[in-house]
Amino acid sequence: MKPTNLEWEDVIQFEEVKGYGQHIWRDGNNLYYVTEEGGIAPQRVVYELPNELFALLESGERTLSEVSWKIQNDRWPPTEEEKKASEKQFILKGLTPLIASPKSWELFTQEELERLIPLAEQMWIDWRGRLPDDYVSPLK
Repeated sequence: MKPTNLEWEDVIQFEEVKGYGQHIWRDGNNLYYVTEEGGIAPQRVVYELPNELFALLESGERTLSEVSWKIQNDRWPPTEEEKKASEKQFILKGLTPLIASPKSWELFTQEELERLIPLAEQMWIDWRGRLPDDYVSPLK
């Protein structure tokens, strides 16, 4: 969703919906979500909050963080499974993270590791000349 043209000074004249830390405001039948965006000098930004998203929030089906993500990105935040699948795809593109980050092994089955680790080790050697001194293969 795109932010509205409303400023903070406009919003504070509305009714604050209690329990959301000044993030949700009501003006008649319209709901608004207020957040800060920007890096070094963040600014308050106001989005319209659709009634169906507010209903999910009020029912406890979704958290404020999830609704915020949906408003700002036009999609729900990724699930843990989606995050793992994305990370796995990233690793498969280069394979060297399998050497640099042993924690990444958890994303793969033993059969996959038996196929991928030799390729990753060779890629690392081609890149760096040798494997890291503290590297211990999961295949040993």
